[in-house]
Amino acid sequence: MKADWKLQNANSYFACIRKNPEQRVCRNILLVLLLFLCSIFLAEILQVITASCILLGLQIAGISTTSIIENVDAQLMLSLYLTSICIAISLVFCLSFEKRSVGTMFLTRRKLIPDYLIGALLGFAMMGAVVLIAWFSGAIRFEGIQTVRHPILMILLFIGWMIQGFSEELSFRGWLMTSIGTHHSVWAAVAISAVSFAVMHCGNDGFSIFAIINLILFGIVTAIYVLRTGSIWGAAAMHSIWNWAQGNFFGMQVSGIPTDSTVLQFSQSGKSEWIGGGTFGLEAGVATTIVLLIVAVILLMSRRQTFNKEDEANETI
Repeated sequence: MKADWKLQNANSYFACIRKNPEQRVCRNILLVLLLFLCSIFLAEILQVITASCILLGLQIAGISTTSIIENVDAQLMLSLYLTSICIAISLVFCLSFEKRSVGTMFLTRRKLIPDYLIGALLGFAMMGAVVLIAWFSGAIRFEGIQTVRHPILMILLFIGWMIQGFSEELSFRGWLMTSIGTHHSVWAAVAISAVSFAVMHCGNDGFSIFAIINLILFGIVTAIYVLRTGSIWGAAAMHSIWNWAQGNFFGMQVSGIPTDSTVLQFSQSGKSEWIGGGTFGLEAGVATTIVLLIVAVILLMSRRQTFNKEDEANETI
């Protein structure tokens, strides 16, 4: 069996969506993008309102919010948990407006736990490889092992990254990629979802040309992974553990976002920033580019066939 470089195995999956007489997926790519951007903007507004309400509620209850406002990890944790709003918006739009089933968003119960665990291991291995390349090149230096002072906070941050990774994969792959792929080529859907994913990070500190290239590559990798496995769980786990390992295990910036709680502590050496990524973090360096390109090629060479049953697109969790 030859490698499916054109992702043709996924065509039968999208054909199942098109055959559903109830679905209302828009054919116009620009309109789909506009609706998607409006949903992202709405999610941002709701997140700000929700965060403000939480802080106001704490103040009314007589609890000081100064520690939350000034604490890097507290801010990060709040922002991570609030990405659950994106999950709700994605589900409401796809199920109510586009009249799609949750199965068409790759939310399948088939091998949910194994897929998630494999994706998590892959995400950690990928980030570990990036750290090794950057460390051997001298772009980052090892500062030592950190004492975990607040294990409960570490657990809460881990759960937060699980929510955040799932929310972005559901939005960009489960919604955007699938909506475009329904009436257009699979590669167009993959590319547009990946570019949109990268653009959404352009406001982060230290954003650069290497950052946008790597973010696009990461979006392509997770998109192909979703299409190869027929499930969003593995890609969501890969995404979550990639971010968690980068920030709370290796102690590096996550797309320009800092964190204090970490197991190990690596830092930028000030040398070869084009490899280590500088202030944006490892995701803006060539070390990440190398790892993502290797993984993308391996996934494209994968011979696994997932889309051999027409009812897979309509499977529910």
